[in-house]
Amino acid sequence: MDLILAIVIAVIALLAGAEYLFHRTFIRRKKAEAEGRARALVDDAERQVELRLKELEIEAREKADATEAAFEQEIRKKRADLQAARRQQEDQERLLERKAALLGQKQSEVESKESALAEREAAQNARQKEFQALVEEQRARLERLAGMSAQQAKRELMREMESQARQEAATILKRVEDETRERAASDSRRILGAALQRVPVGQIVDLACSLVTLPNDEMKGRIIGREGRNIRALEMATGMDLIVDDTPGAILLSGFDPLRREIARVSIERLVEDGRIHPGRIEEVVQKVREELDQIIFQTGETAAFEMGIVSLPEQLVRLVGKMKYFMISGYNLLQHCRETAVLACSMAAELELSGDLLKRAGLLHGIGWVADSGSDTPPLILSSEIAGRLGESPKVVQVIRSLHPSETETSVEAALLRMARKISLSRPGMRRENMEIWMSRMRDLEQVAMSFPGVSRAYAMRSGKELRVLVETDKVADADVLWLSKDIASKIERDINYPGQVRVNVIRETRAVDFAK
Repeated sequence: MDLILAIVIAVIALLAGAEYLFHRTFIRRKKAEAEGRARALVDDAERQVELRLKELEIEAREKADATEAAFEQEIRKKRADLQAARRQQEDQERLLERKAALLGQKQSEVESKESALAEREAAQNARQKEFQALVEEQRARLERLAGMSAQQAKRELMREMESQARQEAATILKRVEDETRERAASDSRRILGAALQRVPVGQIVDLACSLVTLPNDEMKGRIIGREGRNIRALEMATGMDLIVDDTPGAILLSGFDPLRREIARVSIERLVEDGRIHPGRIEEVVQKVREELDQIIFQTGETAAFEMGIVSLPEQLVRLVGKMKYFMISGYNLLQHCRETAVLACSMAAELELSGDLLKRAGLLHGIGWVADSGSDTPPLILSSEIAGRLGESPKVVQVIRSLHPSETETSVEAALLRMARKISLSRPGMRRENMEIWMSRMRDLEQVAMSFPGVSRAYAMRSGKELRVLVETDKVADADVLWLSKDIASKIERDINYPGQVRVNVIRETRAVDFAK
């Protein structure tokens, strides 16, 4: 066993030595190969470095040559610029020398001219003194000959020029007024015509009567009742007079309270529709209608405001607007008149390219003063403005409503349009029911206003007060004063007299020469 082990160990040692020798020989060969490759790489790198150095040397030499060429070119350019600047400076110096020479020459010329002007001015002053002395001498001679001083002659000339200027101004003013009046008349006719075409014409109604239609004449007997008890019950419950005559299919309610008349009308219509007509039923229906009237008034006001396009109207104003349906003004339904006034004013505002919202509210609300239970003596239009302001309307609406009163002035274009629309609505045939005494008093007032001016000999009110003809004395009123007199008379009429429409003032001055052939 020991021998075998020794042999194995020997073999292993031989094998290890052989492997060591093999690896050593292989490593030496690889090392030799690596050294050869390294030397080849180093040689190649040295060659590359030498080539790169040569390339860099060539590039540096080229850049140096280019820089040197650019420097030389810049030097040449600067040298040329310096030479050009030197030549320009020399030219400017020569030009300045010439200008200096010219200035010296002109200065000498100016000095010679100044001396000549001084001599001429001295001569002119001497001549002016001589001329002033001659003028003073001539003025003194003229004053001695004319018998008046220079100040008196100047005042006389100014008076003559003022009179002539007044005549020319009156002529120009008359021509301008005629042209303006013609243009204004044409425009106003167009605007009013367009506005009236958009508004339907309402009908005039009776102040104290309402007509109730019946399905047949037999219903009249049932309304009268046995021995007239039904009609007496109706009159006592409503406070109205019932007129049953030969009018076919209708009875008439007479009374001055429009609300009671409306209650009576609605009650009779309901009784006729129900068919049960006796005193107990009459009292029941009248009481029910009276309770429902407030709601009917509110609905009427809401409907009127909605149709006019008015929003956010307070409830109290809505009730007053609805109440206007049952009142009359100059024989005309008050609510219909207010709506018509508002529509007319809005139409005219549209022709003038103005907003109509303010006119709608003011036109619809200007009649609430007639239906308000105030118990005061305030004029209705003033009362309407006060109520509108108290219930939250804007100051502009309040002022426009207040401007409708004759004692107030028109503070805006909207106020003028609303006042004109109201006059148009109330100026239809039958709207105004004035008696003869008021008409004659207005005619006398017009003539008295004209006669109050100095120089007026006679005055005549004509065409139902639409025209005033004034005759003046020729020795007291000149032609140029006629125009101013007509304006003064018209202004006083506007201030002192209340009248519908407009009054034309004609001032006439004429000179008559009379002779006789014998």
